[in-house]
Amino acid sequence: MGFPNSRCILNTFLISFLYSTTWCQHILNDDTLTRIEEKLTIDKDFYNQWMDLIALQSSQLEEQEEDYPLDYVMKDLTQCGPRKSAVPSLNDVHHLQADSIKFYGELGQLSSYCPSNYTLLRKGIMGPCNLRSSEMTLPSLPSMLQLRGAELQKIESNQLDESLADQARDIGESIRKVNGFENEWKMIVILATIQDGKASETGQTAVEVLSAIEELGKLIPEKTFIVVLRSSGSGIWRDASHQSLACKNQLAQWKVHNKFNYNSVWDQVEMIIEKNYRKPQFHVEVLPLLKDPALTNLPEGVDLSVLGYDCAHFSERGLSLLHLAVWNSLFTRNSARESQYRPTASQVLCPDPTCPFIRTPSNSDLCIWTGTMPDDEFYWVDYLIFIGIWVLLMILLVIIFYCICVTRRVASEKTPTKAFGASFSSIKFIDEDVV
Repeated sequence: MGFPNSRCILNTFLISFLYSTTWCQHILNDDTLTRIEEKLTIDKDFYNQWMDLIALQSSQLEEQEEDYPLDYVMKDLTQCGPRKSAVPSLNDVHHLQADSIKFYGELGQLSSYCPSNYTLLRKGIMGPCNLRSSEMTLPSLPSMLQLRGAELQKIESNQLDESLADQARDIGESIRKVNGFENEWKMIVILATIQDGKASETGQTAVEVLSAIEELGKLIPEKTFIVVLRSSGSGIWRDASHQSLACKNQLAQWKVHNKFNYNSVWDQVEMIIEKNYRKPQFHVEVLPLLKDPALTNLPEGVDLSVLGYDCAHFSERGLSLLHLAVWNSLFTRNSARESQYRPTASQVLCPDPTCPFIRTPSNSDLCIWTGTMPDDEFYWVDYLIFIGIWVLLMILLVIIFYCICVTRRVASEKTPTKAFGASFSSIKFIDEDVV
């Protein structure tokens, strides 16, 4: 395909307007799209690189969808066994189950995805990279929660290009408008990246995340569970830059921002969260998934199909895989959570039948089920195993104490041994004369 002139590009975008008014409204307000459009028009090298990128992504996506379709996720979740309800008196974050969540919201640039329609992309028709998980046809965290019994009301912020604090304020104020919001559990997921921060010490991503948490704490302090994805690692985008010149070109604008994404600052933010935002009714859980991430290796290179055409956001498949990883992390003990995320199709985890709660530091170390359970097969198997172990331990202790007592009694009943020579009636010395 030859390098088009500006008139051709303008005509193409005019046609796209007729087909999708909504898309073009987003395009006019999106700096990233505008920058890509301009570069496609004036930079022949970038045009060729970008066309190679979207062609590669399309072929990889087709291959991955055929080899590793994601429809298994929802099927496997339906086979996780019956849901178990907690006693109302244990209505704290450490006994929070999937079906108890009523409000769900997301914020951050990684909460959206780019469309992957190769036919439209190669014509220069680009949809905005702000499509939400609610628009996904592939499995998402809210759809997985709903499958496990959650009756969700999804709350979205107005604009993803706002600061994280403003997005948090949008969500918090929207929830507060619902009668009885304080009596229902809310899950807010912060999927931030360097695009959500500023290229400065005080405006970097970790600091912005903390500001969003503070805002949510003011607006919805009751029954709120916040999930933060620690994005201190840039491995995914580094791999993309090494694999594709178009990605390298598009991601160059974030180099300065990436320098202000220190691990030390994220560590400090986690310490602040642990000290101030780990309460029974308002809890923040930091997942280390993107602490050291990387793209998946394929025979011809790394898998770029999980990224959108701008290389900064995920594609729909990529975001679905990230949501799957978040789900699995939420139901994994804190010490065993994955920190080297790879966007690959992995097995979906079921909530532990003996501890069916979203994991926190408290119920990761020791989780004792004190709620009511139905008389189902899974419960009785676990119960019998538990009783059997205790019976064996008691028998072992009885045997040990019995052996100790018997040994002591036998020792006490033994007759003392007489000293050598004590039974002699007389002692004759060797040198005594014999009569």
